[in-house]
Amino acid sequence: MPHSTRLALALVAALVLAGAAPTAGAGARDVADAGGVAGVEEATDANDAPRATGTGATDDTEATDDTEATTTESDESVEIETEGFDPDYDPATVLSRVEELRGLQATQGITLHEYDAEEGPPYDVRDSFGAIRPVGAQTLQLYSNASTECRQPLGYTVQRQAAVHIYLLNDEALAEHDVSQEAVLAHEFVHALQFQHDLLTPSRRQFQSEFDRWTTDSRLVTTAIVEGDAMWVTEQYFDEYDDSDYSVAEYNRTLARAAWPHSVAGTPYYYGYEFYERAGSSPADRSATIERPPNSTAELLHPGEEVERVRLPDAPDVPDDRNLTRYHTDTVGELVVRHALRMNGFSFARAAEAADGWAGDRMYYYAAEGATGPATHWVTTWESEAEAREFAAAWRAMLDANGAENGDGSDTIFVPASEQAPGMHYVITRDGTTVRITAAEVAGIAERLAEATRADASPETEAAHDPTESANRLTTEAARDSTREANATA
Repeated sequence: MPHSTRLALALVAALVLAGAAPTAGAGARDVADAGGVAGVEEATDANDAPRATGTGATDDTEATDDTEATTTESDESVEIETEGFDPDYDPATVLSRVEELRGLQATQGITLHEYDAEEGPPYDVRDSFGAIRPVGAQTLQLYSNASTECRQPLGYTVQRQAAVHIYLLNDEALAEHDVSQEAVLAHEFVHALQFQHDLLTPSRRQFQSEFDRWTTDSRLVTTAIVEGDAMWVTEQYFDEYDDSDYSVAEYNRTLARAAWPHSVAGTPYYYGYEFYERAGSSPADRSATIERPPNSTAELLHPGEEVERVRLPDAPDVPDDRNLTRYHTDTVGELVVRHALRMNGFSFARAAEAADGWAGDRMYYYAAEGATGPATHWVTTWESEAEAREFAAAWRAMLDANGAENGDGSDTIFVPASEQAPGMHYVITRDGTTVRITAAEVAGIAERLAEATRADASPETEAAHDPTESANRLTTEAARDSTREANATA
């Protein structure tokens, strides 16, 4: 077994990127399928594919009469109760250290639970993450019908009826990864403090109100600032109190395509930590950032730089005779663009360079009549024409690396089917700072949709428009998409 291991620490209920918390008894796979594994971080070797492990979340029911419970106190008023296990460390001491490192005090008791590792066979992860649907994953060249190992969270925190509960993988299983249960608990105590000080709520209403749209990009931003906060304290805890093998940099990894939702889910842990390192890492700075998060992953990736957002064209008005109905809209964001390129063979540096200059995007999902399958029209805007050209060239190079063909001389590019993904047809156009990528499994659908959207006006900077009018337009579009989505199948 390689000596370098990845510390996997999860905030499940609060940060499932699809916006849904696990139900009682839900396992790690259930959470992953529901939301793209956003709070379920997994235990993996740094140099190996993910190991086959089973469920990570335990039943959320209260302890039965025969469950042993031990109570310790971190001060005169806060009790820490351990249900069903007896740790070989003092949880109250761990909490006291975390309180000092984070600059926050626990306001009420916290209950600790322990669960066992469970083996499970490899399975096909659902191709969704955040607001990315399967056809969006196909567009991004992330979709895979291959199987990957189950992922086991090492710990997670939930809030139920104003009470905070922390679940920890048993010490014996954690020892296989050279990580102590005490270290996992230190990370999860940060999330407990976030809950108790209203920096975090299970529904994340306080985050959703900060954004016009609750998209993949905005969910990654909010996950990053919360997990980056916990990762910062975790590293401090390791430096001062624990000798587990640990490195924040190990979260900046690229997994196999079959595990792409897990791969993307790990990025907020690393980039959230990096953001605080560059933008300000004091406890007060971190609390202020959680209360007022960056507007996009572009701002998360480039703290201190002004990201000039470019107003996207209005939603395409596709004529009825094209037999295409829009049912979902998302913003992918710079971080996912970067990671998609990385997962398709780009180096870290080349992917970052190609994604740099992102100024906005909108991915529209369409249902087509009959059995011709769905399609997407992805509009991206860039800070300059040079940045737009660079992205378009990089995306085409990525498709070429996957076997793209356009032998008939048309504008349609075809990426043939592979063992793990169906074939996709693309039409890529650039107009100034706007790059449009239309994709569908059926060539005629991609071409029809691309043709219907060519007449859109070129974007202008947001500063040239009334922000109230822009917000009203976004709200109206979001409501319309929600209605269409309720009546369509993805």
